[in-house]
Amino acid sequence: MEIINKWIQSSITLNEIKRPVNILTYPAFQHPLAPPYPYPYKFLINQPDKCKNRNPFLVILILGKCHDVESRNTIRDTWGNESLYVVDVVRIFLVGLPVRFSDQTQSLLKEESEAFEDIIQQDFMDTYYNLTLKTLMGMEWVTKFCPSASYVMKTDNDIFLNVDYLVHKVLYPDLPVLQNYFTGYIVSNTKPMRRRVYKWYVPKEVYPNDTYPPYCSGPGYLFSVDMAKKIYDISQEIRVIPMEDAFMGICLYELHIPPTEPPPKNFLPFRVNYDLCIFKNVVMVHHYGGKELRTVWEDFWANRSRKC
Repeated sequence: MEIINKWIQSSITLNEIKRPVNILTYPAFQHPLAPPYPYPYKFLINQPDKCKNRNPFLVILILGKCHDVESRNTIRDTWGNESLYVVDVVRIFLVGLPVRFSDQTQSLLKEESEAFEDIIQQDFMDTYYNLTLKTLMGMEWVTKFCPSASYVMKTDNDIFLNVDYLVHKVLYPDLPVLQNYFTGYIVSNTKPMRRRVYKWYVPKEVYPNDTYPPYCSGPGYLFSVDMAKKIYDISQEIRVIPMEDAFMGICLYELHIPPTEPPPKNFLPFRVNYDLCIFKNVVMVHHYGGKELRTVWEDFWANRSRKC
């Protein structure tokens, strides 16, 4: 979504943003680009005991495709390896139903879940336009099954995440847990894309306002655990839109909780070529996955104590 900010700028101020239209005031029809919500989606794969008898400091919710085993294994072997950290970290992958080869993919996914106990799935299709449903599934899971956590980091599966920096330079485990905290790379003054050719197309029938409230760019954002329930609850009252990160901004606006300004240059939702001294002092960098992430992580972890 940050790319939109480069394409279209708006001079509208936050005070001029109209309140998003409540779902109850909308015509009684379902637009194809408006995911059905609220809706009683069921957990097909769940980890209800993951946080039992634990108080995790950080839960990492990772969005990815259900068939993408390679990305999940890469994350498990790199920054998602929970055993690397001195604080209690919980890793959870969020997936929907497979669009292709459904029976075979679903069977393999269940086997993978039994082996690693880090996958949750609900019964909506695993498509780009259902990213909002996937994120809300994560909010629901944290609210119902891991409310004892302190913080949650939502990420895509193609990022480099510096968990140590996040924990010790941004959150500080020895300090009281923050409330009403939601931060990341803040995007402001963006308009919905109204042309069908765009990947981020949102028609007026789905979102009628001329601009989005400020939101945190989707590749990675951080929030205190109390925000999971607040966002999950408010999402039951307003119309869901397919642009996941913009929808989080709408929820924040409805809650009267603006995004918290992050430490400067900590959340990088774009590509930056690997440099140890840069990567040691950021929370995340976008567009790192597969063999490249493994290579970068090997060098980063081996040299993390080196002075710059």
